[in-house]
Amino acid sequence: MPFVSLIVSVVAVLCAGELGAAYFLGGGLFLDGAGAGCEESGKRMAQVSSASVVPPPPVGATLLEGHEEAGSECMEDSGAPWLAVDRYYRFTGDREAVVIHYRQVAEKSGWTPSGPESADASAPEAPSDVCFDKDLADAPALLRLHFESTRTFLMSVESSLDGEPMEC
Repeated sequence: MPFVSLIVSVVAVLCAGELGAAYFLGGGLFLDGAGAGCEESGKRMAQVSSASVVPPPPVGATLLEGHEEAGSECMEDSGAPWLAVDRYYRFTGDREAVVIHYRQVAEKSGWTPSGPESADASAPEAPSDVCFDKDLADAPALLRLHFESTRTFLMSVESSLDGEPMEC
């Protein structure tokens, strides 16, 4: 009887291994079919980083030293892969002028405020992030202003690769 028990145990381990491999490989194939990963993000990155999508900075804004080139990257650190094209600026004016500029430019380009905080953002009460939403090539994108300090801000255009809207 111990021999039969050993055979059953070996067969069970082999079956579990086969099922695990099938699950792992099948899951990988399923995920690839559900949405592109960073390695397949070139087309979407071109759409998100297009000059017609990325709004110009306000007059008086200069690229922050060390960030003269626009950054663009695809990240998979939080599960679903997403893209970001960003630019860091130094601005001699006030925060309200930055928000007003981007609100006007964004709305002219079809972006809409992302939630009530972004719609009502003004200088004293403005959240650290002010965001706008837009569909680009039938997929959601987010325009984000992030105020790092009173004189520096980050402007980014972001898009998930799974078709889910980005949160502000």
